[in-house]
Amino acid sequence: MEFKDVIYKRQSIRKFTEQDVSQEDLEAILDAGRVAPSGKNSQNWHFVVIRDRGMKEKIGQAILDKNELIAKKMDEKDPEKGLRFRKLAKNFSLFFIDAPVLIVVYATVYHCVGYYEYLFAEFPQEDIDKLSRSDPGMQNIGAAVENMVLAANDLGYGCCWMTGQNYAADEIVEVIKKETGFEKEGYFLACLLPIGVPQEGAKSPGRKELSEICTFL
Repeated sequence: MEFKDVIYKRQSIRKFTEQDVSQEDLEAILDAGRVAPSGKNSQNWHFVVIRDRGMKEKIGQAILDKNELIAKKMDEKDPEKGLRFRKLAKNFSLFFIDAPVLIVVYATVYHCVGYYEYLFAEFPQEDIDKLSRSDPGMQNIGAAVENMVLAANDLGYGCCWMTGQNYAADEIVEVIKKETGFEKEGYFLACLLPIGVPQEGAKSPGRKELSEICTFL
């Protein structure tokens, strides 16, 4: 696929066929994430690969359980908002279960240049907070995930960059730890990346025109 096509044909895929993702292709996708740029070459990511459906279902249940806990508290103020939150989880947070592969992306904190210098020089906390507002650590994660998304697209697969379930991040991490023994000290869940062959008919929302999002000086 031409590079321009890889970018322009990328879609968020939420429905997958039963066709598997080969180990060779999967490792190529992961390797694309590995070589992404990161501040101070910190490479503050770790990728956990899950193929087992039972494991994915347990993660899904953890999301549903946390969703219900939040929705019940919302019900006390506005039952309609609680209901909408429940529907959000069922419609947009669980489709990864049907993907052949789920990559769980972990991250650790990376502080930008100037952070420790601000602390040492005893700058006001509001200045330190402002410096961290751009969150370069998560920008690193974004570079790695986008590399993987585009590599997957180039190989004929589809992905969806998922953060909507992150209200259950601690619960997801705990499920993985309980079921597999995996844990990585100092790391937290950043996003989920389901991968598989897309079903036909996926649609994408429109994008703003360049003139709306770009200023030439």
